[in-house]
Amino acid sequence: MSKMSTGQESNNCMYGVVGVLRCGDRLLLIQRSDQVRAGGMWCFPGGEIEPGETSADAIVRELREELGLNVEARIQLWSKLSDDKRLHLEWWEVVADGYDVRMNEAEVKAYRWLTADEIRNQQDLLPNNLEFLDIYEAR
Repeated sequence: MSKMSTGQESNNCMYGVVGVLRCGDRLLLIQRSDQVRAGGMWCFPGGEIEPGETSADAIVRELREELGLNVEARIQLWSKLSDDKRLHLEWWEVVADGYDVRMNEAEVKAYRWLTADEIRNQQDLLPNNLEFLDIYEAR
């Protein structure tokens, strides 16, 4: 796992992580709070990688900060560079030691456990989540 930093780099690319947490046939999605980028949109939980942090460390920290969950990063499932090359996301499979979600309302407005079909029908879903879901289900 390489270390990546966030913010402005020579290529103006921001690096982030996304956590994929499964409970049975359902996956955890969040609705972003109105105070964060893309507020009100639904997506898998995650956030920016901080300077000096590995992507695995970042997803563990993000799920603890956003949802109060203690997770372990298992494997990187996918990565995606946005078409404008300004955002690089890594999608990680995570496992939790429990499912007692405690939302940080500064970052998360709501959460839902949804099946893949329910995710596909979710209003206000960030587009890259559908792209990921297609790849995730195909594997």
